[in-house]
Amino acid sequence: MAFWSGDKLAAVGPGLTLVENFDEEMIDCSAYKLTLGAECFVTPNFGDSQPHLKQQLSAKGSEVVIPPGQFAFLLTEEVVKFPNATMGFISLRSRVKLQGLINVSGFHVDPGYHGKLIYSVFNAGPSNIHLARGDDIFLLWVADLDGESGEKYRKPDKLDIQNITSKQISDVDRPLHSLHSLSGKVERLQAELTMLYRVLGVLAIIGGLIFAAWALLPSRGDSVREPTVEAIS
Repeated sequence: MAFWSGDKLAAVGPGLTLVENFDEEMIDCSAYKLTLGAECFVTPNFGDSQPHLKQQLSAKGSEVVIPPGQFAFLLTEEVVKFPNATMGFISLRSRVKLQGLINVSGFHVDPGYHGKLIYSVFNAGPSNIHLARGDDIFLLWVADLDGESGEKYRKPDKLDIQNITSKQISDVDRPLHSLHSLSGKVERLQAELTMLYRVLGVLAIIGGLIFAAWALLPSRGDSVREPTVEAIS
C-alpha cells in the first residue's frame, strides 16, 4: 500500500473526480483539505431545554459551537469518489486538534465510496470550539491497494451520504454530563449552600436576641404579689 504524494493528487485527482470541484490549492503536502459543509449536529448539555435538532449552516461563515464534553456530527462540503483500487484515510487538522477536538469516527474511506463524509468528533478541551461553514478543518489521504477491489469488497456504485440522517441523530440524541457542566452545577450548589448558611446565621442571631429579651422580662410571679394582712396587736 502506497500513499499518494501531493504531486500525484494534483496530476490524477481532477481526472478521476476524486473530489468534486477539485482545487489544487487545497492540497496540503500529501493530503487534500476538506471543508465543513451545510449540516451538523451537536449533542445537548444535560438540562438543556432547547430542541435537539440538526443545524443548517445556510451560508459560508455560518457558525456552530461545540461545548466542552459534547459530541458532534460534521458533514463535509465536498463529495468524494474513490476508485476501486484505492482507499482513503481521514483526520482533523492540527489547529482544531490543539483546541481539544478529537475525531472519534472511522479513520478510513472504503474503495468505491461516493458521497460526502461525516466526521464524528468530541470536544475534550476546556472551552467552546467555534467552527464555520467553509473552514478547512478536515484532511484526506489516498492510498493505492495491491489491486482493484472486486464487487463483493467495495462500496456499490451509487451516491452514499448527502446529509446527516435522522437515525444517526437518534442514536446520540441524549443529554451528556460533561465535566464542564458538572463543575458549573457544583459551583452553583456551593453558592446556594453559602447563602443558606448566611440566612441560618442571621436567623440564629435574631432568635438569640428574642430569647434574651424574653429572659429579661419580669416573670408573672414577680409582677403579681399576694396582699398581706398584718395582725392588729
